[in-house]
Amino acid sequence: MKRNVFLLLILLLAGCATLSREQCQQGDWFGIGMTDGLGGEQASRLEQHVRACAEYGLPVDRQHYFAGRDQGLREYCRYANAFVTGLAGSRYQHVCPPAIDATFAHYNQAAYEVYRIKQELASVDGQISSVEDRLRDSGLSKDRRRELRQELRELDRRYDRLRADLHDSQRYLEHLMDESRSRHSP
Repeated sequence: MKRNVFLLLILLLAGCATLSREQCQQGDWFGIGMTDGLGGEQASRLEQHVRACAEYGLPVDRQHYFAGRDQGLREYCRYANAFVTGLAGSRYQHVCPPAIDATFAHYNQAAYEVYRIKQELASVDGQISSVEDRLRDSGLSKDRRRELRQELRELDRRYDRLRADLHDSQRYLEHLMDESRSRHSP
């Protein structure tokens, strides 16, 4: 579990980081590659680093970058990580070896679906609260109050459908996690 939390932290940091002058000057291309690999970044990520370092007139060591990235990907491409990253809202970029790519993608997508539904539930919940707040306005016309009540009923129905979808998606995800543990454990 600690490994998954560490990988998630690396993933979040790698997704928003650009290289600073200091990072380009240090030239730890193995470490930069490893961070990108741990974050499941595509090989094209190197081109962003090339552009960042070119601004400072500094070179990039592609060989060391890819050696580090490959090592990071070996850690990233564990099936358990497909679930962790999907639940965190990260979509898989098809960077794992072909032998596991389809399964990893399937696991990640199932986890991402749970994340997506939770996000949508939170959004609908916020909309419901907003409509309820507007209904408290004593100055509303009868027609406007009726419209808001209808909107609230529709939002409540949508919320209920999403809760059912979440339940189904979570059950399917649990099934896949059990499958992964039984089929892919060392």
